[in-house]
Amino acid sequence: MGSALRILLTLALVLAIGLSACGRRGSLERPKPNYPETKADPSTKMSTVPARKLWIDKLLGAP
Repeated sequence: MGSALRILLTLALVLAIGLSACGRRGSLERPKPNYPETKADPSTKMSTVPARKLWIDKLLGAP
């Protein structure tokens, strides 16, 4: 009986500590940036890079 009580008390302690750590404190809103935000410029495109051959291409039969 003593060991069962010890197990129950340990389980209750672990659950109490675990549940107290759940949740997020504070606001869920997005924080304000420390720098001014700028709009994206659609005229700047991502640069293209040459295709690289990988070792797995040979196994997959890719051209």
